[in-house]
Amino acid sequence: MMGFSEFAASIGLSELQLSLGLIGFGLLVIVMIYNALRLRKSELEDADNTSLSNDQSPAINERSEPVLDLTESKGELNSNPRIDSLIDCVIALRLPEAISGQEIISHLSQWPKNTLHPWMCEGLVTQTSGSEIVWEPIKVDGHYLEIQTAIQLANRQGAIGVVDLSDFTSRSQALANALDAEIDLPPVNEILQEAQQLDQFAAQCDIQLGVTIIPKNNLWNLAEIKSAANNAGFQLSRDGRQYHRLINNLITYNLVANESNFLRDDLSKADVKSVTLLLDLPKVSQSMNAFRTMLNDAQLLADAINGNLVDDFGRPLINEAVNAIEAQVNSIYQSMAQHGISAGSTAAHRLFS
Repeated sequence: MMGFSEFAASIGLSELQLSLGLIGFGLLVIVMIYNALRLRKSELEDADNTSLSNDQSPAINERSEPVLDLTESKGELNSNPRIDSLIDCVIALRLPEAISGQEIISHLSQWPKNTLHPWMCEGLVTQTSGSEIVWEPIKVDGHYLEIQTAIQLANRQGAIGVVDLSDFTSRSQALANALDAEIDLPPVNEILQEAQQLDQFAAQCDIQLGVTIIPKNNLWNLAEIKSAANNAGFQLSRDGRQYHRLINNLITYNLVANESNFLRDDLSKADVKSVTLLLDLPKVSQSMNAFRTMLNDAQLLADAINGNLVDDFGRPLINEAVNAIEAQVNSIYQSMAQHGISAGSTAAHRLFS
């Protein structure tokens, strides 16, 4: 019987080359089996859901990050926000003839409804003037000659991995086959590399700034904090765990008191050791000058509840420290703008979700 080394030599390979080839083939088979099992599991789960009528689609469960939403009342596929090539892997499908949105949606309804990295689909339409073409979320009553699927490359949970990306590209290929469409599939290795680069950029800009207030004398109770926050114009969150500062109807930063809950905890118990204002920097536009506004609010609150502003190490917050922080803030804003993902933009909210 021919040995391993003789077999490798007979096909012009070294033992190492043949071994690596067999290992690579084995990994590929494992990934294919895993994807097939995931696809089968998803199909079984979808089969258990309520059947779709011709004018209705199932509603996607919302996550903290934006996800695809199949709206029953309007009978259309809504994606909010829109596809963005800066943070999405985009796959184009060119159709041989105009296909109805209803048919496209019937295929998309079989895709997974909750994913770590949200996906979406849009179609290319021509305006009535005939001179302008636009991309829109797939509508039941629409007709499309070209569509594009997309999946988000990274978020605060990290970059997309090979398994999730393979699953998405496999589904896009299956959709192309079902619609008899030509498909442009970018190389998977390039997409993974792009995802890693996006994740690294996001990690460098993912800064949450905090300004802390500590009591000058005795500890506070929640009633004192609640009164000061209400007088300063903050709004209590629904769960009672924090107060929001709204500017132009947008949550700009939050106020938290230890790990207290203003709706459930004893408001009279004097056990509050600190109050902190937190700014999620990438999600707030530079034009709002949020850090300075937060700092001013913190000083007003400190005056109202007899407290002092301190840094992360409990030291008094002096002008030199504030200036250093502001320089760092401006550097992050500049870096984000240079990458085309400005702070506070829709892309930034998606990336830092």
